[in-house]
Amino acid sequence: MAHLWNVVIVVIVAAIVGRAEAAGGCKSRNFGHGSVVCVCDSSHCDELAPIKPDKPGEALIVTSSKSGARWSMQYTTFSDFSNEITPSGPDLELEINSNEFYQEIIGFGGAFTDAAGLNILSLPDSLQDEVLRAYYSDTGLEYSMGRVPIGGTDFSTRPYTYDDLKPGETDPTLAKFALAPEDLNYKIPLIQRAAKISQKPIKLFGSAWGAPAWMKNNGKIWGKGKLNTSAYSTWANYHVKFLESYAKHNISFWGLTTQNEPTDGLVKNFQFNAVGWSPQDQAEWIGKHLGPALKNHSLSSVKIMIMDDNRLLLPKWVEDVMANKEAQSYVSGVGIHWYLDFVTPALALDLTHERYPDLFMLYTEACTGQWPWQPLKVVLGSWVRAEDYASDIIENLQHWVSGWTDWNLALDVKGGPNWAKNNVDSPIIVNAALPEGSRRIDLRATMLTDSVSLPVYRVAFAQPDNTIVLFIVNRYHSEVQMRIKDKMLGQFDMYVDAHTIMTIAWKN
Repeated sequence: MAHLWNVVIVVIVAAIVGRAEAAGGCKSRNFGHGSVVCVCDSSHCDELAPIKPDKPGEALIVTSSKSGARWSMQYTTFSDFSNEITPSGPDLELEINSNEFYQEIIGFGGAFTDAAGLNILSLPDSLQDEVLRAYYSDTGLEYSMGRVPIGGTDFSTRPYTYDDLKPGETDPTLAKFALAPEDLNYKIPLIQRAAKISQKPIKLFGSAWGAPAWMKNNGKIWGKGKLNTSAYSTWANYHVKFLESYAKHNISFWGLTTQNEPTDGLVKNFQFNAVGWSPQDQAEWIGKHLGPALKNHSLSSVKIMIMDDNRLLLPKWVEDVMANKEAQSYVSGVGIHWYLDFVTPALALDLTHERYPDLFMLYTEACTGQWPWQPLKVVLGSWVRAEDYASDIIENLQHWVSGWTDWNLALDVKGGPNWAKNNVDSPIIVNAALPEGSRRIDLRATMLTDSVSLPVYRVAFAQPDNTIVLFIVNRYHSEVQMRIKDKMLGQFDMYVDAHTIMTIAWKN
């Protein structure tokens, strides 16, 4: 990663409540893409010191904006009377209802891909630690989740699985199964270091991209192809062996998804690691093979998430899987990717929750720069991408989603490495809105409702310590005057500047 100049550029454009800037503040740099970035290098890295809104009737407001504000903090107080900014009153009024609760939050995180490991471990030791602290420490983003690929992905330097054989060979007993050098050199060491840094257990979940070529009907790790039905039990045991192999390194898993983007393997000439599944086939595999295999190996606590694909498939995919009586007893949640959210209304989430309220919904992958019409994959300081993240996260939290896991923890400035040349952007280069949710939403927090529909993105949560946290994103080109109401405390008026991400917290 020499072309990164041994500098980790972290764009934290969200407002972060509960933390203030450390001495020295943001070491800003402007790359001409809409806003500044905050640089972490061998001479300077920011840490965020704890501040809590612990005075009754006082609200802490933290703001970051396209114009360059980073974690700008101010306090205001609730009042029984209207402290109006203008006689005409606010443009928008928001009343928080702290008596109506919705879903609990599972967590926020990123993915320990091979590319992330290669990039992080190519930095000097001190900067490696800074990256991990920036994500998982209590002076960083306080991530609480991590996605771990089961074998290789496109964000590896080669296509591989844990049981690759010569053409014509098979290994139904998985006698030749073994973790790859990428696990031993990249993923496992970084997960172990992150676990030591984190103040809370990290919920890890595994996801497979490609199956061994000898298990698939196209004879390749990548491309259009499904799993041979004769390999269903072997593939389930492959997942068990993965979990057991990581357990030997003192790494346990909270969950599994049943396949990364199962529709990829149904696409002609698909360019990287994939296995194609229909929901009916996925249900059969879960009910007859994966679920029993986990149960028989004392791994029944591992949560199974179905789909792990775009919300365009909701609620039909879930309906088809849950129609299988054997499968439904093993399924805990639904994994969702963000890539087609812009063409799929959030109503799909509501319908899924309405029909299957006992299943949690977790966003398991998101990144920017993924489309062919985006030739510039990495855009340092892009406020548009920041707002895309922030607004999408808020929208999904408003519709029963319980958490969000970003894609690669770190990539190089070209958005790689990626053996299939499917380069994209990454949080370590552009960390858009995750700090808001990650840092200030406690794992036991519960989403609240509010009184009106506003032309700005917003979501509110109640913390176990009775703190209310409100996130606001104004994507408009002009400021908006808002009135915030709390029935117990009163109200206050404030301005939300154009292109601003804001977090407000107060004790209820």
